[in-house]
Amino acid sequence: MKKHYHGHRSRLKERFSQNPGSMFDYEIIELLLGYVVKGKDVKPMAKDLLNHCEGISGIFGCKSSDIKGLGEESDIFFRLIREFYRRVNLDKAEKEKSLVDSPDKVYEFLKYHIGYSEKEVFVVLLLDSSNAVKGYEVMSEGTVNQANVYPREIANKALQKGATAAIICHNHPSANLNPSNDDLRITRKIKEGLSLFDIALLDHLIITAQGFLSFKREGYL
Repeated sequence: MKKHYHGHRSRLKERFSQNPGSMFDYEIIELLLGYVVKGKDVKPMAKDLLNHCEGISGIFGCKSSDIKGLGEESDIFFRLIREFYRRVNLDKAEKEKSLVDSPDKVYEFLKYHIGYSEKEVFVVLLLDSSNAVKGYEVMSEGTVNQANVYPREIANKALQKGATAAIICHNHPSANLNPSNDDLRITRKIKEGLSLFDIALLDHLIITAQGFLSFKREGYL
């Protein structure tokens, strides 16, 4: 006997094909889960997941396997989507030589890579003289609240790429956007170290899934 949700899922796909904007968030999640969970009605799971993650924007920042009926495959699935977004953003920026002329653009560029990470990750974004993206490097992946960063290594990466400017970024897994004393100290050290090679430090961003803080905009740099 055919399960009731089989026809429901087909109708959801048809609605998505015709007008994706008309669908509720839980229906989008329901369709996505349908590719991971087979032979089950995933509508209740989709609603529970949205509630657990406090909205669709939190999907990448929580474990879907915490929801009854979902497992490790669903965690991998959403991590895969996040990684896909990260690579699309990087590929687009490098191919189009995207100009980084605001901290908002830096945030859009990196939020899927480090904003949802459970560990602290320190990244340097490398730019040419017109502030076009030449690439970025992960300098450190630390514990939940600490990453080891060495200014000399950042300078070496910049010189290897022929960069004339850099923006450093790291995440706060706690979602607290306030810079610590260590954040302020390492920023000064990196700025001084890069200046020896005529490489400008344009900004330092603290990034979370919910937003960011720009050291330059807030007057710390």
